[in-house]
Amino acid sequence: MSVKIGKIRGINIKINYSWFLIFFFITWSLANNYLPGQYPNKPNNFYWTIGLVSALSLYLSILVHELAHSVIAQGEGLEINNITLHFFGGVSQIREESTNPKTEAYMAIAGPLTSIVIGGVLLSINSILGSGLPDTFEAVIMYSGYVNLGLALFNLIPAYPMDGGRVLRAIIWNRTDNLIKSTRTATTVSNIISLLFMGFGFFNIFSTGTLDGLWLVFIGLFINGSSKMGLSQTIISEALGEMTVREIMTREVKTVEPDVSIQEVIDNWFSVFKHQGYPVTENGELVGIITLEDVREVEKDKRDSVTVRDVMKNKDKLIITNPDEKASDALMKIATNNVGRLPVMENGTLVGILT
Repeated sequence: MSVKIGKIRGINIKINYSWFLIFFFITWSLANNYLPGQYPNKPNNFYWTIGLVSALSLYLSILVHELAHSVIAQGEGLEINNITLHFFGGVSQIREESTNPKTEAYMAIAGPLTSIVIGGVLLSINSILGSGLPDTFEAVIMYSGYVNLGLALFNLIPAYPMDGGRVLRAIIWNRTDNLIKSTRTATTVSNIISLLFMGFGFFNIFSTGTLDGLWLVFIGLFINGSSKMGLSQTIISEALGEMTVREIMTREVKTVEPDVSIQEVIDNWFSVFKHQGYPVTENGELVGIITLEDVREVEKDKRDSVTVRDVMKNKDKLIITNPDEKASDALMKIATNNVGRLPVMENGTLVGILT
């Protein structure tokens, strides 16, 4: 789940809720570990203030990095839905795949190059002005400079869908003229890299008796999951082409009334039609969705008294599509949000369901 915080160049900027956790952790880590070592004998408010500003600069750097990708994509005529900052950094959600390997390479390399330039400028300022800067400014500028260089180097790791992995895919794509084959190869390389990260992480944990290597394990898991998701997106996009939701949605939708008991919906819907979820409608209007998972959470002795309305996911929490949306985009919504189905709405009316 994410919250929108603004819009730049027509691109929605969002923050995933996981961001708040890591933002606090980075601020705390800087204030309690890094800054006291670099600037000893300072008051606590110095460490916490600089820690907070430095953590903000980290995510501002990530945002600028992602904007660099997006600006190039827009220049190539590709639509950017949003940029989301999350636990491990940020991601630009591009509506469609690059049309050629050259565009893919330009888009991928734009982010790291931007980060290198920013990092170089900041560290040059710090080197030139040096002791002439107050400690507060020096600390933020130096940290931000190294962060940008680190961000560039990390993203150049050839693990798809990170920038280095996208460059690798573009090179293979250019040689084979086969997008899916190049994506599969890049994904295989990513899986090897993810195993190396996890292996080094577990080795560090067991050899030192600390949890310092846990970050490497998380990064490995993130790379592994992201690469598989990227491969799925490419396969879906190539297979469906320009098909719309209207062409693949189920039109005859079995719906449930909200005041039906859970036992009744088990007996007359889940046991009969074998679907994993059903739209809930009241007076012809969609009000929610009930899934088998929702039903299972109700204790057996309460299923006669608890109604669908009590446990369904309300409409305002649902991800909804429309008949004219690209089918590949809608299916990626299902995959990325880990939902089993999307209601298809047209002019406020439920016209189908996509699973």
